[in-house]
Amino acid sequence: MDRNIHIALNNLRNISSELRVNAQNMANANVPGFRADLSVTREASFLTPFDQFRSRVYSQEASQALFSTDEGGLQSTEAEMDIAIQGQGYFYIAPTSGGDPALSRRGDLSFDLDRFVVDGAGNRLLDIGLNPIQLPATRRIVVEETGQIQMELLDAPEGTFVAGPIIATSQAEGVVLAKSPDGHIRPANEAALPAPDQRARLTQGFLENSNVDTIGSLIQNIESQRQFEMSVKFIALAQEIDEGGTRIMRLPG
Repeated sequence: MDRNIHIALNNLRNISSELRVNAQNMANANVPGFRADLSVTREASFLTPFDQFRSRVYSQEASQALFSTDEGGLQSTEAEMDIAIQGQGYFYIAPTSGGDPALSRRGDLSFDLDRFVVDGAGNRLLDIGLNPIQLPATRRIVVEETGQIQMELLDAPEGTFVAGPIIATSQAEGVVLAKSPDGHIRPANEAALPAPDQRARLTQGFLENSNVDTIGSLIQNIESQRQFEMSVKFIALAQEIDEGGTRIMRLPG
């Protein structure tokens, strides 16, 4: 009966991983531009056979953490530092935790103490040269669809704008993207980050909501809980069958 228990325990581990992914999505349902993680993909593997007649097959998590590319709804905020991408595309960011540049859809921008443009998580926004964007004191900022920043400086006549950095964007066409261990979006299999193509279209004064389906996540939680209970019952049933077989084989007296 150990094979039955092995299958049930493997299923319990898989359900636990899916519940963890679901909880991650639910926790970020209100984060602007968040991309929902998909259920963990599986790969079949073989344990080292105990002998030539016995072996065990189990599933393990794939190394790539895929995510949903569906667009979130746009919410009007009328704030000049709120930027959303219309359709497909990504910003370039330098993660606050360090590491290589990454892609992002988060557009709730602001300034840090050094006037670098950062998103709500503190990641610095990058220009087309993949350098952090730093702006002087301004009276007003206008972001064009192409990502070009126009600035009305404090010491300039009112209504006079000067061109600033260009926000780097890319549609990352033909590139398989996945989430790295730090949670940021990068090309899968450690491929190089695509160069900015400036094909994404930006809109100022809007924020993109996360694409997490909260209702679907709640339903998935219920289904996973039922599967968990069934696996536990299966283990108990395998134990009963094993004990019954032992009693039958027991010698009289």
